[in-house]
Amino acid sequence: MSRKIFGPLSFATLTVCLASFCTQSVQAAELSAADKAVLTAAQQDQYSFIMFYRANDSATQAMHQVLQTTLSSRPDAVVVPVQIGDERERQLINQFDATRIPMPATAVVAPNGAVTTVFPQKVTPQQLTAAIVSKGQATCLKALQDRKIVLLCAQSGLNQPIPAGVQQFQADAFYKDRTQVVTLQASDPDEARFLNQLGLPTTKKHSVIAFMAPPGVMLGTYEGDVTFDVLAKRLAAAGKCCEDPNCKHHR
Repeated sequence: MSRKIFGPLSFATLTVCLASFCTQSVQAAELSAADKAVLTAAQQDQYSFIMFYRANDSATQAMHQVLQTTLSSRPDAVVVPVQIGDERERQLINQFDATRIPMPATAVVAPNGAVTTVFPQKVTPQQLTAAIVSKGQATCLKALQDRKIVLLCAQSGLNQPIPAGVQQFQADAFYKDRTQVVTLQASDPDEARFLNQLGLPTTKKHSVIAFMAPPGVMLGTYEGDVTFDVLAKRLAAAGKCCEDPNCKHHR
């Protein structure tokens, strides 16, 4: 049975998470102040905590206070306030469909453009800290938000080859343009929380694989000897094999 992964990303207003968050594609002359702040943060390997607000009311002040208190001493995070009535920030507001989110709200964007979560109305320091995810998780999130199938390979050694079944899946003409293979070291302490969340063991002497499909569905975990046929059949059984709504495998 497939299951949702990555926590609170099913909130209805997170439709932005199904598309690329790509400020870099905008011409520099067209960038607003907030766009520039997000782009600069990405270039400096920092997370952007974009706080959308309607008015400077008590709820807005409370959220901003939590953001400032929690993040001001962190070199990997910046706070970017955006007033949703500001026409100069219309592009960023539209990207997040922010006018439909209960205000105030904070959207968290990783340096690679992945949206890790959105917090409507209230947020705690613990939630903010948890929104800063590992590089492996951010890479997987970005691929899923780009509507790609993800094969995450947790490797036991630096020179360990990608499993043959994964290579065959990635090379297959039907899947290659919408598949991303992500590799990381199972022993990397920075990835421990993410691997635990996925249910992947970290002490095996061979690769273990997490198989995921957009928007954020875990299709299964596999040993390194998994075959192409097993992966293809699992994808079809989950109704994730293609974008055709009339496909016989869609349920």
